[in-house]
Amino acid sequence: MAMTDYRSLYDKDYIGAWDLTEGDLTVTIKKCIGGSVTGIGGRKSKKPVVYMTHTEKGFALNATNGKTIAALYGNHVEKWAGKRITLYKSMTRSPQGDGDVECIRVRPKAPSGKDYKPVVQDD
Repeated sequence: MAMTDYRSLYDKDYIGAWDLTEGDLTVTIKKCIGGSVTGIGGRKSKKPVVYMTHTEKGFALNATNGKTIAALYGNHVEKWAGKRITLYKSMTRSPQGDGDVECIRVRPKAPSGKDYKPVVQDD
């Protein structure tokens, strides 16, 4: 039986590492637009936000994930639509400097056909 992470129950606009419940997830990018993310302490920052086939939530890109996708498909976000990426759960330093936290990373290799696992959308 799949267990539900409490963090997935908050009304969040963006996916988090807790949403990757079944390991690596290969998705198709629908679009990438500029967005505003509210961080710890209410600090707002502008980030690219990728929308994908498996969820209505966006994927707010940090510099690492943005560079990874750009290395795969180029710097122009309009060319990312229709391209596939693989997301995986990893760890990174906490922004507060108090240890490590879960994060989502993009695999630095374009997924091949055999890696693709389509996910049925709930529309």
